[in-house]
Amino acid sequence: MQYRPHRYNTQYPIELRTPAGKQKCKVIDVHNAGARLEGLRDVKRGDKVQVEILSHRVDALIQWASGDRAGLTFRPQITDDQVDTLRYRRDPRQAQRQGTVGFGFAEMR
Repeated sequence: MQYRPHRYNTQYPIELRTPAGKQKCKVIDVHNAGARLEGLRDVKRGDKVQVEILSHRVDALIQWASGDRAGLTFRPQITDDQVDTLRYRRDPRQAQRQGTVGFGFAEMR
C-alpha cells in the first residue's frame, strides 16, 4: 500500500496561469508533489497551468476539478523551500542550521 505525502494546510493567495488566462486563487493544502486550490473557474482535468513560487515559474497539471476547487501535480516537484513559502513558514531550513531563531510550525520540529 502506498501512502500519500503529508499535506500542509494553508491559505496562500496565488496567481495561476491557465489556458483561459490568469486567475487569482488560494492554495489550501500543499506538498512537494502537488496542491489543492480554491477559487478557480473554467479549469478542467488535464489543463496545463503555471504558478510562480519564489520567483520561479512552476509548471503543473490539473488532476481533478470540482466546483471552485482543483487538485494539481507539480512538474517537476517543488523544493522544500517552495513548500515552506506556500505554507507561510518563516524560518528556512538554512537559517535553522546556522543557529538563528525564527518562527516554525510544530510539525516541522
